[in-house]
Amino acid sequence: MFGWDFHHKSDRIKLFLFILAVFLLIGFSVSFIFRSLNQEAEAREDPPEIVPQSQEAAEGNPPSSLAGEEESANEYDQAEHFTDEQLSQSKEVALAFVQAFHAYDANEPEKYLEDAKPYMTNALYEKMGRNMRREPLDRSFLAVEKADVTPVVNSSSSIIRWNVMATGKAKGIDGSITPTEDWYLVSLKQVNGEWLVEDVRVNVPN
Repeated sequence: MFGWDFHHKSDRIKLFLFILAVFLLIGFSVSFIFRSLNQEAEAREDPPEIVPQSQEAAEGNPPSSLAGEEESANEYDQAEHFTDEQLSQSKEVALAFVQAFHAYDANEPEKYLEDAKPYMTNALYEKMGRNMRREPLDRSFLAVEKADVTPVVNSSSSIIRWNVMATGKAKGIDGSITPTEDWYLVSLKQVNGEWLVEDVRVNVPN
């Protein structure tokens, strides 16, 4: 075979190297085939995960979780529970109440309460009568120059609340005059078809 003489040492070495080369070639070929088969099997078993895009996201709408948060936030919007007419009427009452309630005259310390009485429930009027207001000396006379209303978060379906900011001037018994800014958190409820103030808090965090 190949003109080799196996009695010679050099020919036997050539035969050995030839057989070794053949086995190495076969080994590499088999190894390559097995690796290719394994890769194909793994590709079939673990296809890339494709997360389907929801129709809402595709259309540019917010995800459902965000929509849920928005719906939850709407619970605190008073417009969700009351009509525009109810909100408007209650706002007017809140403004009128604060303008009457804020004004103060140390010479007539009960006048502010009587002026505000038409806008209050009987229960609040009686409560205020038992705890008459006393202003410090530098606020012996209070006057309202402007009153503004700001909305508040409120989930109640029976009580409407408004923040009323009253700005004006305070006069002390010594004649000194200082600008004032007071915040009133006013709660109103409907009594016999009329909106009345059932609670008020002054200069407290809302």
